[in-house]
Amino acid sequence: MPNEWNRREFLRVGAVSAVASTLQRGLFAHSIQAPGNPSEFKQRLRGPIVSIPTPFTAEFRLDAAGLRRMIERAQQHDIHIFELTAGDSQYSFLSYDEIKQLARLVTAAAGDRDLTIIGTGAWWTERTIDFARYAESIGATAVQILKPNGASDEGVVEHYRRVAGITKLPIVLHGNFPMTLLEHLAEIPSIVALKEDVDLSYYIDGIIRFGKRINCFSGGGLDWYVVGQPYGATAYFDSYATFAPEIAVRFWQAVQRNDYKTETEIIEKYDHPFIKNFSAPFWHASLEYFGVASRYLRPPQHSYSDAEMAEVKQFYNKLGVIPEKGRG
Repeated sequence: MPNEWNRREFLRVGAVSAVASTLQRGLFAHSIQAPGNPSEFKQRLRGPIVSIPTPFTAEFRLDAAGLRRMIERAQQHDIHIFELTAGDSQYSFLSYDEIKQLARLVTAAAGDRDLTIIGTGAWWTERTIDFARYAESIGATAVQILKPNGASDEGVVEHYRRVAGITKLPIVLHGNFPMTLLEHLAEIPSIVALKEDVDLSYYIDGIIRFGKRINCFSGGGLDWYVVGQPYGATAYFDSYATFAPEIAVRFWQAVQRNDYKTETEIIEKYDHPFIKNFSAPFWHASLEYFGVASRYLRPPQHSYSDAEMAEVKQFYNKLGVIPEKGRG
C-alpha cells in the first residue's frame, strides 16, 4: 500500500454561476446541523473532500492566508467538505499546539454551514481525548481518529470508546482495521464514517459489509471512488479541489448525473497524470502555481526550485489547466 506521502491520503471547468445553480439544488443546499448528530453527518458526507495540504510561508510558518484562500476558492465552487488528516496536513512537521492552531484556522474559515473533519495523529488515548474536546470546542463537525500504534484489538476498541464517551462529535475511523475489529467498532453509535487507508479490495469489502452503517470514503485517486460508486460510495478526496476546484466540480457534476463516461474522461485527462506525478513537493508547488499558497515545505522536505516550478507550468499547460485570471 502506498503511504500517505505517496497520496493514498492525497487526491472539475464551467462558469461558477452555472456550477452554483446546479449544486445549490443538491446536497449542499442546507446548513449542517450542530455537533452531536452523527446520523446527519453521515448522510451529508457527499461529494469531493478537500484534504488540506498544510501551507507554509517562505519562512516555514503556517500560512493562514493561503489556507483561507484554499477554502474560500473551494466554497466559491460549492465544495463544502474540509478535512485535516495526519499525512496530507503535515502533522509530522507540526507541534501539537500548531496542529490545534491549524484546526482552529480551518474551522473558522469553513464557517458554520460547511463540514469540517478534524483528524488526530496516532496518539495515545489522553492526547486524543484532549484533541477531540478541543475540536468540539472550536466548532468542528466531526473528529477523525487515527488508529493508535501498538495496541491490541481490545485496546483499540477501548481507545475509541473512551473518545466517544467524552465528545458529542461524530467519529471517523482512520487506519487499517481488520473486518472483525470493524464489527466491534461499529457497535459504538457515534462512529459513522471510515476514511479508507488500505487498498482497493479493502475499500470495496468495507462498503459491502458496513456501508449501511458506516460511510466509507476513499482517500486516493478518483478512480478508486468510481470503483466504489456502484456499491454505494458517496464521498472522496479530490486533490484538484485544493487548487483548481473547477475540475473537481466537473467530476462531481458527472457523479450526480451517473455519467460514468465523463467521470472516466476526467480521470484519464486530469487525475491520473496528477497521481502519477504526485509528491508532497509537487502538490505544494501546484498550490503556488495556481495562486493559492506558497510552494514551501519544512525541511528536510524538498521545496521546488524556480526551475522545477517551470516544469509544473509545463505539466498543467499540457493538461490544459490554466490558472484563472484575477484569482486572489
